[in-house]
Amino acid sequence: MQHLIHELEIHKIELEMQQEELLQSRADVEKGLERYTQLYDFAPLGYLTLSRNGTIIDANLVGAAIIGQERSLLHGDRFGRFVADEDIPVFNALLDRVFSKRDPWYCEVRLLNDQPSQLLFEPSSTRNTGNANHRTIRIEAVLSNDGQECRIVVSDITNQKQLKQIEGATGIQKQETTGSPADGGSDDFNHQLLDKVIHSRIRFSVLSYLNSVERAAFVEIREKIKATDGNLSIHMKMLETAGYVSFIKGFHARRPQTIYRITREGRDAFNRYTKIISELLVERNPDS
Repeated sequence: MQHLIHELEIHKIELEMQQEELLQSRADVEKGLERYTQLYDFAPLGYLTLSRNGTIIDANLVGAAIIGQERSLLHGDRFGRFVADEDIPVFNALLDRVFSKRDPWYCEVRLLNDQPSQLLFEPSSTRNTGNANHRTIRIEAVLSNDGQECRIVVSDITNQKQLKQIEGATGIQKQETTGSPADGGSDDFNHQLLDKVIHSRIRFSVLSYLNSVERAAFVEIREKIKATDGNLSIHMKMLETAGYVSFIKGFHARRPQTIYRITREGRDAFNRYTKIISELLVERNPDS
């Protein structure tokens, strides 16, 4: 009987220790979830998750602000409802490419600059008529691991578009005045030569760093290029899908860790990209 009581006491202590570990693990998970939620909600870019037919599953605060709608009202709504009619085919083509070919892709579409109340109650047949003001956004999309959802990064590029229009008009005026090309012969440059996967600040920074090291952990890359967890995860997925990086998952100090390496295809693509950019800079600045 004494031996049995002793065994039960030991078992009780073991259960109490396991309970403490579970409580600590729960606290860690809740803390990580809170941190992720804050990073997701207050990220500088708009993040949304869409279904195959373009239904909004989730959105952060910036994404809702760009669309011009309360976030609580976006769940279950169609993203295409906020896109100008003439650009809906472009958006649908993006979804079709991402879901059918499983390729990361991007597009630029215009959103209606209406008030949330008008977007809620105005019939879809008449909402895109008249002289409505539009905002231009860039959408970068990547397929989720299970292939059932599409995660997109949305950025408002209206100001950049307006600046380009102003610069273009200024260039035309200068060309008409001087009678020579305003941009030093850059009219012959073919932008299609640029690798669209690499042509992004974060993805270019990631490949630049991985090209200089043998391997790097996710946290290390995040600190080096000054990106948020959510933003970097999407861009790493796009590089992985393109075959430019590979990764292995493991543990470090009892915590999950993802190690990335640049692949041979990624190194070749990065070298081609930098060569094109270098040649373009030499053409524009022959004396430098």
